[in-house]
Amino acid sequence: MDKILITGAAGRVGTAVRPFLRERFALRSFDLRPVTDGGPGEEVVVGDLNSARDLAAALEGVDAVLHLACAIGLELSFEESLDASYRATIALLEATRRAGVRRFVYASTHHVFGAHRRDGFDPHALPLAPDAYYGLGKAFGELACSLYAHRFSLQTLVVRIGNADPTVSDDRVLRLWVSARDLAQLFAIGLSHPGIAFEVVYGVSICPSPLFPDPVAERLGYQPLDRAEDHLDPAFLPYDDMPARLGRDYVGGAYATVELPRHLEEDA
Repeated sequence: MDKILITGAAGRVGTAVRPFLRERFALRSFDLRPVTDGGPGEEVVVGDLNSARDLAAALEGVDAVLHLACAIGLELSFEESLDASYRATIALLEATRRAGVRRFVYASTHHVFGAHRRDGFDPHALPLAPDAYYGLGKAFGELACSLYAHRFSLQTLVVRIGNADPTVSDDRVLRLWVSARDLAQLFAIGLSHPGIAFEVVYGVSICPSPLFPDPVAERLGYQPLDRAEDHLDPAFLPYDDMPARLGRDYVGGAYATVELPRHLEEDA
């Protein structure tokens, strides 16, 4: 079995997908906080992505990297995102190159398009439009991956994750939801498909009127198994019942409507 380094392994997405990935790969699960639910054959490592020593040790003997770690939050400031979403991504990519690891999967987000309105949205025809500092950091990460893929032939799959909550909370999420099982399938494609140089796909399950139809993922062999309509939350909100604060008309939902934290304080 190939050995995979997973960063951010103790986070919500990492915790959800690791049981599926353990079926195919030997995992080295890396995070600032310890993973407490490791399974058979899973190696748990506590470390800092901005430590050269920690990165070198984490990458020793691995065949591929799945980069989940990031700073996330509706009210995340730019400064709060710098270490986890910018510096750590560059540090990991460079350490991956130096370690001779040839395969990299980057967990991005639909929030790189979040400021677009849902009506008439087409991800294949519109430019990136991050909705807040979380999405901006992910857009940076995508470009950083492109740099290393094209300059250093690092085989890279960028997965723009829809909504990976356990249940579908409202009408917007219904059109971009992804199950843990389907997301793990996409990650596995990125970690093992021989034909990838640099590709961007969308992490969504089977959704009605999907915001992110994805011929590239289909070409790579992705076959989603789960339907968003089968996982509605008991408190599911139809479009007409969604309050304005949830950003029902935007791809990014509430992230597109919340006030951005100030980057610099005003001069006294």
